[in-house]
Amino acid sequence: MRQMPSVETLREAVQQVIESNKRDGYVPTRFIQITEEGNAAGLLGICEGLISSGETLEWLESALRRYPTALTLEDFVARLGASWGMSDETVEAAKARVAYFDRLVGSPRYEL
Repeated sequence: MRQMPSVETLREAVQQVIESNKRDGYVPTRFIQITEEGNAAGLLGICEGLISSGETLEWLESALRRYPTALTLEDFVARLGASWGMSDETVEAAKARVAYFDRLVGSPRYEL
């Protein structure tokens, strides 16, 4: 189990997801493009859309099977999403996905 990186903003969280995954050998190309590396206009809405998307879930399942320590946006949103102005629905979806991802890889991936 890894320690969660410390971030304060959604932009920092997006950048940490990208950096962490690159260090692990996984380049999250779609995520980088969609979020413009955390610089996209309307980043909050973009990230909420990613968390509610079934297509995103498919990408993440595939990535986690190959890279079980992959850090996801959901890992941050489950903990900090409300403070960034994300809806309760998005935060709850992120929490459910984190629990699912941990079950998928067979153990908790990140601790606070």
